[in-house]
Amino acid sequence: MPSEPKLSAIQSRILEVLKAHPEGISEGQMRAELNLPSHEMVQFGRRRRSLHSYFLIEKIKEGRETKYVFKGPRPDLKDSVAINQKLRAGAMRLAGRRCQMCGRTIQEHGISLVVDHKIPREWGGKTVEDNLWAICEECNAGKKDLFSSVDSAELRAAIVHKSPHVRIGELLKGAGIGEPIPSHIIQFVADQDQWDKRLRELRYLGWEIRATTRRKKGGRTQSFYTLLKWKPWPEDPSRWIQNYERERDRKNRAVKRKKPKKS
Repeated sequence: MPSEPKLSAIQSRILEVLKAHPEGISEGQMRAELNLPSHEMVQFGRRRRSLHSYFLIEKIKEGRETKYVFKGPRPDLKDSVAINQKLRAGAMRLAGRRCQMCGRTIQEHGISLVVDHKIPREWGGKTVEDNLWAICEECNAGKKDLFSSVDSAELRAAIVHKSPHVRIGELLKGAGIGEPIPSHIIQFVADQDQWDKRLRELRYLGWEIRATTRRKKGGRTQSFYTLLKWKPWPEDPSRWIQNYERERDRKNRAVKRKKPKKS
Protein backbone atom coordinates (compact mmCIF):
# COMPACT_ATOMS: atom_id res chain seq x y z
CA MET A 1 0.00 0.00 0.00
CA PRO A 2 1.34 3.46 -0.84
CA SER A 3 2.01 5.78 2.11
CA GLU A 4 -0.33 8.68 2.83
CA PRO A 5 0.77 11.85 1.03
CA LYS A 6 1.97 14.77 3.14
CA LEU A 7 -0.15 17.73 2.04
CA SER A 8 0.29 21.39 2.82
CA ALA A 9 -2.49 23.25 4.63
CA ILE A 10 -3.76 24.77 1.37
CA GLN A 11 -3.63 21.43 -0.46
CA SER A 12 -5.70 19.90 2.33
CA ARG A 13 -8.27 22.70 2.08
CA ILE A 14 -8.53 22.30 -1.70
CA LEU A 15 -9.03 18.56 -1.21
CA GLU A 16 -11.81 19.19 1.33
CA VAL A 17 -13.64 21.44 -1.14
CA LEU A 18 -13.33 18.81 -3.89
CA LYS A 19 -14.72 16.10 -1.63
CA ALA A 20 -17.62 18.37 -0.63
CA HIS A 21 -18.72 18.62 -4.28
CA PRO A 22 -19.09 15.08 -5.66
CA GLU A 23 -20.96 16.54 -8.66
CA GLY A 24 -17.86 18.54 -9.60
CA ILE A 25 -16.62 22.08 -8.99
CA SER A 26 -14.81 24.60 -11.20
CA GLU A 27 -11.52 26.26 -10.27
CA GLY A 28 -13.28 29.61 -9.98
CA GLN A 29 -15.79 28.15 -7.53
CA MET A 30 -12.96 26.58 -5.52
CA ARG A 31 -11.17 29.91 -5.29
CA ALA A 32 -14.37 31.61 -4.13
CA GLU A 33 -15.08 29.02 -1.43
CA LEU A 34 -11.53 29.04 -0.11
CA ASN A 35 -11.36 32.86 -0.05
CA LEU A 36 -7.58 32.79 0.03
CA PRO A 37 -5.48 35.95 0.44
CA SER A 38 -4.05 37.37 -2.78
CA HIS A 39 -0.49 36.12 -2.16
CA GLU A 40 -1.84 32.55 -1.81
CA MET A 41 -4.04 32.84 -4.92
CA VAL A 42 -0.91 33.18 -7.08
CA GLN A 43 0.09 29.58 -6.31
CA PHE A 44 -3.45 28.16 -6.28
CA GLY A 45 -3.37 26.57 -9.75
CA ARG A 46 -0.05 24.85 -9.12
CA ARG A 47 -1.21 23.48 -5.77
CA ARG A 48 -4.48 22.22 -7.25
CA ARG A 49 -2.59 20.45 -10.08
CA SER A 50 -0.19 18.89 -7.60
CA LEU A 51 -3.07 16.91 -6.07
CA HIS A 52 -3.27 14.85 -9.28
CA SER A 53 -0.04 13.15 -8.17
CA TYR A 54 -1.87 11.68 -5.15
CA PHE A 55 -5.54 11.45 -6.12
CA LEU A 56 -7.74 10.53 -9.07
CA ILE A 57 -9.42 13.80 -10.05
CA GLU A 58 -11.52 13.68 -13.20
CA LYS A 59 -11.95 16.72 -15.44
CA ILE A 60 -15.39 17.26 -16.99
CA LYS A 61 -16.12 19.85 -19.68
CA GLU A 62 -19.46 21.69 -19.39
CA GLY A 63 -19.50 24.20 -22.23
CA ARG A 64 -16.51 26.46 -21.71
CA GLU A 65 -16.23 25.54 -18.04
CA THR A 66 -14.09 22.72 -16.66
CA LYS A 67 -15.21 20.99 -13.47
CA TYR A 68 -13.10 18.76 -11.24
CA VAL A 69 -14.53 15.62 -9.63
CA PHE A 70 -12.74 13.83 -6.79
CA LYS A 71 -12.63 10.05 -7.40
CA GLY A 72 -10.42 8.86 -4.55
CA PRO A 73 -6.74 8.11 -3.87
CA ARG A 74 -4.49 6.91 -6.67
CA PRO A 75 -3.86 3.15 -6.58
CA ASP A 76 -0.18 3.92 -7.28
CA LEU A 77 1.07 7.28 -6.10
CA LYS A 78 2.88 9.30 -8.74
CA ASP A 79 6.21 11.00 -8.34
CA SER A 80 5.93 13.88 -5.88
CA VAL A 81 9.61 14.78 -5.54
CA ALA A 82 10.26 18.51 -5.66
CA ILE A 83 12.69 19.99 -8.19
CA ASN A 84 15.62 20.72 -5.88
CA GLN A 85 18.36 23.30 -6.41
CA LYS A 86 20.80 20.75 -7.82
CA LEU A 87 18.37 19.56 -10.49
CA ARG A 88 17.32 23.12 -11.28
CA ALA A 89 20.92 24.27 -11.68
CA GLY A 90 21.72 21.28 -13.90
CA ALA A 91 18.78 22.00 -16.23
CA MET A 92 19.74 25.68 -16.46
CA ARG A 93 23.36 24.79 -17.24
CA LEU A 94 22.34 22.46 -20.06
CA ALA A 95 20.00 25.09 -21.52
CA GLY A 96 22.82 27.63 -21.80
CA ARG A 97 20.48 30.63 -21.31
CA ARG A 98 18.35 29.45 -24.25
CA CYS A 99 14.76 28.13 -24.18
CA GLN A 100 15.03 24.42 -24.93
CA MET A 101 11.65 24.52 -26.65
CA CYS A 102 11.58 27.55 -28.97
CA GLY A 103 15.30 28.41 -29.03
CA ARG A 104 14.99 32.05 -27.95
CA THR A 105 17.69 33.41 -25.64
CA ILE A 106 17.72 35.54 -22.51
CA GLN A 107 20.14 38.05 -24.05
CA GLU A 108 18.52 38.52 -27.47
CA HIS A 109 14.83 38.18 -26.62
CA GLY A 110 14.60 39.16 -22.94
CA ILE A 111 12.89 35.91 -21.92
CA SER A 112 12.78 34.34 -18.46
CA LEU A 113 13.49 30.63 -18.10
CA VAL A 114 11.67 28.21 -15.79
CA VAL A 115 12.63 24.62 -15.02
CA ASP A 116 9.76 22.22 -15.60
CA HIS A 117 8.99 18.58 -16.38
CA LYS A 118 9.06 17.53 -20.05
CA ILE A 119 6.40 14.89 -19.36
CA PRO A 120 4.11 16.20 -16.58
CA ARG A 121 3.95 14.29 -13.34
CA GLU A 122 0.20 13.91 -13.89
CA TRP A 123 1.11 11.91 -17.01
CA GLY A 124 3.66 9.70 -15.27
CA GLY A 125 6.73 11.93 -15.66
CA LYS A 126 9.44 11.71 -13.00
CA THR A 127 11.47 14.41 -11.29
CA VAL A 128 14.76 13.23 -12.75
CA GLU A 129 17.44 14.96 -14.83
CA ASP A 130 16.33 13.43 -18.15
CA ASN A 131 12.75 14.66 -17.67
CA LEU A 132 13.61 18.28 -16.78
CA TRP A 133 14.38 21.22 -19.05
CA ALA A 134 14.59 25.00 -18.94
CA ILE A 135 12.01 26.73 -21.13
CA CYS A 136 10.63 30.25 -21.42
CA GLU A 137 7.44 31.24 -19.64
CA GLU A 138 5.52 31.47 -22.93
CA CYS A 139 6.43 27.93 -23.98
CA ASN A 140 5.70 26.63 -20.50
CA ALA A 141 2.20 28.14 -20.59
CA GLY A 142 1.60 26.72 -24.07
CA LYS A 143 2.71 23.26 -22.96
CA LYS A 144 0.35 23.33 -19.97
CA ASP A 145 -2.54 24.50 -22.21
CA LEU A 146 -1.84 21.66 -24.64
CA PHE A 147 -1.81 18.94 -22.01
CA SER A 148 -5.04 20.21 -20.46
CA SER A 149 -6.78 20.42 -23.87
CA VAL A 150 -5.81 16.94 -25.10
CA ASP A 151 -6.06 15.16 -21.78
CA SER A 152 -6.73 11.64 -23.05
CA ALA A 153 -5.49 8.17 -22.16
CA GLU A 154 -4.52 7.63 -25.81
CA LEU A 155 -2.16 10.60 -25.88
CA ARG A 156 -0.74 9.88 -22.46
CA ALA A 157 0.36 6.50 -23.76
CA ALA A 158 1.67 7.99 -27.03
CA ILE A 159 4.01 10.52 -25.46
CA VAL A 160 6.19 7.76 -24.04
CA HIS A 161 5.97 5.60 -27.15
CA LYS A 162 9.21 4.30 -28.63
CA SER A 163 8.45 5.59 -32.16
CA PRO A 164 8.73 9.38 -32.73
CA HIS A 165 6.33 8.99 -35.67
CA VAL A 166 3.68 7.60 -33.32
CA ARG A 167 4.32 10.32 -30.74
CA ILE A 168 3.78 13.02 -33.37
CA GLY A 169 0.84 11.27 -35.03
CA GLU A 170 -1.01 10.59 -31.79
CA LEU A 171 -0.49 14.21 -30.75
CA LEU A 172 -2.19 15.38 -33.96
CA LYS A 173 -4.96 12.80 -33.58
CA GLY A 174 -5.47 13.74 -29.93
CA ALA A 175 -5.94 17.39 -30.86
CA GLY A 176 -8.42 16.41 -33.58
CA ILE A 177 -8.91 16.76 -37.34
CA GLY A 178 -8.56 20.40 -38.37
CA GLU A 179 -6.97 21.55 -35.10
CA PRO A 180 -3.60 23.35 -35.63
CA ILE A 181 -0.71 22.43 -33.35
CA PRO A 182 2.29 24.79 -32.86
CA SER A 183 5.59 23.49 -34.19
CA HIS A 184 7.39 23.81 -30.85
CA ILE A 185 4.80 21.53 -29.22
CA ILE A 186 5.37 18.90 -31.93
CA GLN A 187 9.11 19.24 -31.43
CA PHE A 188 8.62 18.70 -27.70
CA VAL A 189 6.55 15.53 -28.20
CA ALA A 190 8.88 14.17 -30.90
CA ASP A 191 11.84 14.74 -28.55
CA GLN A 192 14.47 14.81 -31.30
CA ASP A 193 16.22 17.32 -33.55
CA GLN A 194 14.78 15.99 -36.84
CA TRP A 195 11.17 16.23 -35.70
CA ASP A 196 10.15 18.03 -38.94
CA LYS A 197 11.51 15.15 -41.04
CA ARG A 198 9.62 12.63 -38.90
CA LEU A 199 6.48 14.74 -39.41
CA ARG A 200 6.88 14.81 -43.21
CA GLU A 201 7.49 11.06 -43.28
CA LEU A 202 3.94 10.43 -42.07
CA ARG A 203 2.77 11.14 -45.63
CA TYR A 204 4.32 7.79 -46.65
CA LEU A 205 1.61 6.20 -44.50
CA GLY A 206 -1.16 8.08 -46.31
CA TRP A 207 -1.49 10.87 -43.75
CA GLU A 208 -2.34 14.41 -44.87
CA ILE A 209 -1.00 17.31 -42.79
CA ARG A 210 -1.28 21.02 -43.67
CA ALA A 211 1.46 23.50 -42.69
CA THR A 212 0.62 27.16 -42.00
CA THR A 213 2.35 30.15 -40.41
CA ARG A 214 1.03 32.92 -38.19
CA ARG A 215 2.60 36.23 -37.25
CA LYS A 216 2.78 36.87 -33.52
CA LYS A 217 3.38 40.05 -31.54
CA GLY A 218 6.76 41.56 -32.22
CA GLY A 219 6.81 40.32 -35.82
CA ARG A 220 7.85 36.75 -34.94
CA THR A 221 6.23 34.04 -37.04
CA GLN A 222 5.21 30.61 -35.81
CA SER A 223 4.50 27.43 -37.76
CA PHE A 224 1.43 25.28 -37.18
CA TYR A 225 0.54 21.81 -38.45
CA THR A 226 -3.02 20.58 -38.92
CA LEU A 227 -4.08 16.96 -39.38
CA LEU A 228 -6.47 16.53 -42.32
CA LYS A 229 -6.43 12.76 -42.75
CA TRP A 230 -4.86 9.77 -41.01
CA LYS A 231 -4.67 6.02 -41.47
CA PRO A 232 -4.07 3.15 -39.00
CA TRP A 233 -0.50 2.47 -37.95
CA PRO A 234 1.42 -0.48 -39.41
CA GLU A 235 2.93 -2.90 -36.92
CA ASP A 236 6.21 -0.95 -36.58
CA PRO A 237 5.72 2.53 -38.11
CA SER A 238 9.31 3.76 -37.88
CA ARG A 239 10.75 0.56 -39.35
CA TRP A 240 8.05 0.55 -42.05
CA ILE A 241 9.05 4.10 -43.04
CA GLN A 242 12.74 3.20 -43.04
CA ASN A 243 12.05 0.25 -45.35
CA TYR A 244 9.89 2.45 -47.59
CA GLU A 245 12.66 5.02 -47.97
CA ARG A 246 15.25 2.31 -48.56
CA GLU A 247 13.15 0.74 -51.32
CA ARG A 248 12.38 4.15 -52.85
CA ASP A 249 16.10 5.01 -52.97
CA ARG A 250 16.88 1.63 -54.55
CA LYS A 251 14.32 2.23 -57.29
CA ASN A 252 15.61 5.76 -57.91
CA ARG A 253 19.17 4.47 -58.29
CA ALA A 254 17.96 1.79 -60.69
CA VAL A 255 16.20 4.41 -62.83
CA LYS A 256 19.33 6.58 -62.95
CA ARG A 257 21.44 3.65 -64.08
CA LYS A 258 19.02 2.94 -66.94
CA LYS A 259 19.12 6.50 -68.22
CA PRO A 260 21.39 6.86 -71.31
CA LYS A 261 24.52 8.89 -70.71
CA LYS A 262 24.82 12.20 -72.54
CA SER A 263 27.39 12.10 -75.34
